[in-house]
Amino acid sequence: MKIVDITKDTLISAQKEGFTVLITKFNSDPLNPTWIVDKVEKDKIEANKKTLSESYQLCYSLNEAILTIDNRPFIGKLQLSHS
Repeated sequence: MKIVDITKDTLISAQKEGFTVLITKFNSDPLNPTWIVDKVEKDKIEANKKTLSESYQLCYSLNEAILTIDNRPFIGKLQLSHS
């Protein structure tokens, strides 16, 4: 398991590997969260966001994250469990 900063390049790399969402880990520190990437079908991302919000987790599509990271950087680190 590798922990890295969340950068645009890291997100683009994850997207190229087929990942579609960025999610905070369950029970992650809200002030310094640990994020993971996952593969969720594009038409199910919004439903996944709602389900995760019930357990106080955040979920962003990688497309959205890549487009907005320059203006709204993510706090915390990204866990690369696939490394």
